[in-house]
Amino acid sequence: MIHWGEENKIRTRKSGQNHELPERWADDFKWATKLEYRLSDGTYEKLTRNEMKMCNELYTFYSVTSISSLLGYNTKM
Repeated sequence: MIHWGEENKIRTRKSGQNHELPERWADDFKWATKLEYRLSDGTYEKLTRNEMKMCNELYTFYSVTSISSLLGYNTKM
């Protein structure tokens, strides 16, 4: 997810010095890290069926980076 966020950040200034991450990414990342913390501190012993389904959907979505990075172009600079 971190690599996807880096590849798909949005330039907010014409100079290209400020960037924002897509809102969906930020929400998904917060959700995934919350689960990770609960599993690591012992609050959860295992994920529920729905949590595992959502994790699989996030993995499928974020395992594909932008087409520009697949072609070797860097359009964010």
